[in-house]
Amino acid sequence: MPRVWKLAYQFRIYHLGSWTLERWGMTLAIGAALLLVLQWVIRGSPPTPWWHWLAPAGLLGGVVGWVALRRQAAAAGYVQFQAETGIPAPGPLALEPRDKIQVHATGHFEVENRSGDFVNLLSYWRTFTSREHAVMAILHPSRFLLIGSLPEEALGMWYIFIQSADIHEVTPGRLTFGADEGLALRLRYARLQASSSEKKPPRAVEEVAYLKFEDDDARRRVWADLLADTT
Repeated sequence: MPRVWKLAYQFRIYHLGSWTLERWGMTLAIGAALLLVLQWVIRGSPPTPWWHWLAPAGLLGGVVGWVALRRQAAAAGYVQFQAETGIPAPGPLALEPRDKIQVHATGHFEVENRSGDFVNLLSYWRTFTSREHAVMAILHPSRFLLIGSLPEEALGMWYIFIQSADIHEVTPGRLTFGADEGLALRLRYARLQASSSEKKPPRAVEEVAYLKFEDDDARRRVWADLLADTT
């Protein structure tokens, strides 16, 4: 399942022209099914035997199945997280503002007036003097299946900013994305979401961010940094 979820993410984020690869695939499958049925209508004779209907039914069924799978993957952030119990927490120890710890981050990123949900971005964890935490990532141009590329608006710097008072829960565990698995932390936190109406104030929504680390030392340093907010 993790490999299929990664594929679903790649088909969602990579584009061919102005359409995602997912949209191209679904459109072509539906179009092929309709063409098969249309040629039978034009001929005025439905196909016999009955199993000739399996081709269009299979194409449409594949689209429905893909949508269900993609929704399931999106709800989980396209990753699988297994919480680890019984791990002793490190002692609280705040990072210096100059410290940067490399992570692979998954979550809701923002920059200026743009936002997006990204998975497994190479990032850096930093904590400022104000105790505001930041995940800083940069998305470079890349290709998928030779034809897919990242849209221009997705390229560049992306950030997750988390105020220490907004963190609800920190959970250690293991994170799997495709074939990649590693030690991780799951952060549940609140962020302000702008209202669609200018008359309404921003509302708090709960977000989940995943940080995957190269080793346990890096994870414990970030974990200890987060625990320093509660002391």
